[in-house]
Amino acid sequence: MLLAHYCNVCNLQIKRMAKIKIDKSAYSSNLEPILTSHDRYLVAWGGRGSGKTDTFYLKYLISLFEPYNFRLLYVNKEKSNIRDQQYSGFKRTAIRAGLYDHLTFYDGDYRIVHKTNGNALIPKGMDDAEKTKGTDDITAIWWDEINKGSYEDFTSLNELLRTPNCQYLQFACSFNPVSEEHWLRRVFFSLEDSHKANIDRFGGDLFVHHSTYLDNEFIDRDRYYRTLMDSAAGDMNKVRVNIDGDWGIEGNDNPWLYNFDSTKHVGDCVFKPSYPLYLSFDFNIDPFACTIWQMSPEKGGVGSFVHCIDEVVGCVKIEDMCSIIRSRYPKSIIYVTGDRSGQSMELGRNNTLYQSIATGLGISYRNLILNNSNLEHSDSRELMNTVLYHCNFVIDRRCKTLIADCVKARVDVKNKKPSHLLKDRGNFKMDAFDSMRYLFQTFFLEYIQRKYWKVVK
Repeated sequence: MLLAHYCNVCNLQIKRMAKIKIDKSAYSSNLEPILTSHDRYLVAWGGRGSGKTDTFYLKYLISLFEPYNFRLLYVNKEKSNIRDQQYSGFKRTAIRAGLYDHLTFYDGDYRIVHKTNGNALIPKGMDDAEKTKGTDDITAIWWDEINKGSYEDFTSLNELLRTPNCQYLQFACSFNPVSEEHWLRRVFFSLEDSHKANIDRFGGDLFVHHSTYLDNEFIDRDRYYRTLMDSAAGDMNKVRVNIDGDWGIEGNDNPWLYNFDSTKHVGDCVFKPSYPLYLSFDFNIDPFACTIWQMSPEKGGVGSFVHCIDEVVGCVKIEDMCSIIRSRYPKSIIYVTGDRSGQSMELGRNNTLYQSIATGLGISYRNLILNNSNLEHSDSRELMNTVLYHCNFVIDRRCKTLIADCVKARVDVKNKKPSHLLKDRGNFKMDAFDSMRYLFQTFFLEYIQRKYWKVVK
């Protein structure tokens, strides 16, 4: 006879030796791919409060009731943390889901075993001298907070997944991204796109799932957002990691913008329909970047302001970029500036990049306010830091690419030129940042020279 049991909270139906059916009210819908994945490699990453860890608790508790051999190794960097973290999480979820009475929880060694079929969840701390003992016949591994481990830890565990006595083999890991320099970024994610799976290495065997607090249907998301913002206390790197679930940026020991202060220069900018827009472009295919600004006619003094209200950054064509901007700001007067190279790069029929932009935006060529050359990095650095110190300068918090660039912008100490900005086509693309540099040169250089430098450079 089949034993049917309905859990107290999740409305989860379990049938012994039969396919398990999970009611969709038991989990957040956006996290369902984690619950159902049998991929050889499963990487779940993102911000705090997304519910990904609880989804793994449910996923592997349910797996204990499968009619085939299932033995999970659940991992913590430190053995001493297993009881208070994963083991207590499994126990809490089992009680809430009504599964507890069907399982045996061994409080001594923190194993969890199905009473009838012998399927088991087996804990391992990576600091345990006997960390591979009792790991024969393992069919799956899950390491929560794998960012605390090393690449060598990952490879040594992965080698344990070799038993033929299984329905599938899986190495799953979950983490909040700490740094874009972390080995997890390099191993599991595309070199070109930090959010996409590394198919060059893993092919179709790797599934990457991203989530944030917005994916958790069981919390008050507005209230939790305020909690995370309070905890960040103006630290934009914490906002980036904990709220946006994006790769963190390591501390900058040689900042290019030494006057940049995220608590002062990042905030909420209100679009002013009566003011024109100033668009600044940097030309690269990956990405093509445009930052969108509004500013007062006067550069300094009471009531003056310079606000970056929006950005469009991505691998898009000029036509698509212009269409996006027109759709957002259909009635605005627009002026355009940016990289000097756009004046010489032709798209055919003697049409430069800037002329194509003017056509795409439906503006006159007279609204193109361009420089004959780009400032040397040393002059550009002095200009930008002077503006940051003396002017009412704010970047809207939605401009995540530009904010990240401002935080990580650093001096290239290997370059012989003074104050040269570190740039590459990897972690330091700096395209949005460059568009800001060009805007400052076009609209602030003369004012700063006259007001603060007292000389014309």
